[in-house]
Amino acid sequence: MRTAPPDRPSPVVFLGGGPGLPVAYAADPLRRAGFARDWAFFEQPGCGAEPSSEPATAHGVCAAAAAFVAGRAGEGAVSLVAHSWGAWLALALLDRLPPETIARAVLLHPAPPTRAGLDAGVAALFGRLSPEAMGRAAPLMARTDAEAGRSVMAILLPAYCGRETDLPDLDLALAPPVYHGVSASLGDYDQRGIVAAHADRLTLVFGEADAFSRELYTRHGGDLTGLDVAALPGGHFGFLEDLAGFERLLRARGVI
Repeated sequence: MRTAPPDRPSPVVFLGGGPGLPVAYAADPLRRAGFARDWAFFEQPGCGAEPSSEPATAHGVCAAAAAFVAGRAGEGAVSLVAHSWGAWLALALLDRLPPETIARAVLLHPAPPTRAGLDAGVAALFGRLSPEAMGRAAPLMARTDAEAGRSVMAILLPAYCGRETDLPDLDLALAPPVYHGVSASLGDYDQRGIVAAHADRLTLVFGEADAFSRELYTRHGGDLTGLDVAALPGGHFGFLEDLAGFERLLRARGVI
């Protein structure tokens, strides 16, 4: 199902993944591409240049994102473009904010809308690692320093992409305190009712080589009939591997 494109594109807010990924990994290449120069990129608390003084929690990230989106909505209803775990955040905002605040949400390579689905996706991702790579990644995941966060993402990038990729310089630098704090506070959530309630405002985009696949989403999120579903080549960062295709996808839906 696809809603008619609006007469004028909405302001766009990008929600990154992780939890705990500084949004530069997407903001820098998307701004260079040209069509996203006026987008607003939400930085999760604790991921920017200034570390947060408060412990990272899912509630805190959601509250900060809600304030960020509400501020942007002064220019008109906002379109959300959310990547990976950012899908949880986008759905939480659809449920939390007044209906007129958000025009549409495009979920890129989305984590399934249940905690069990998220855990299954992470397991599938780590299952792509060799025993040697897994041995290097496991102790890094238990640490909280920035060096460990960058190192573990470098190990995981081939698994995320699922094939040879032209994104060797992708700036993936996990903020471990945010990852651990938000993950621990997410609880056993289920957002399937939110997906059903806002089906006419959702686009789900899956990557051909992504561990977070359409099949995984369907298994943990239910039948996708009636939803606007699209595909991009590549893996978990397929929207950056095919920027031209990503731009066409957004234009076809009136997001830009």
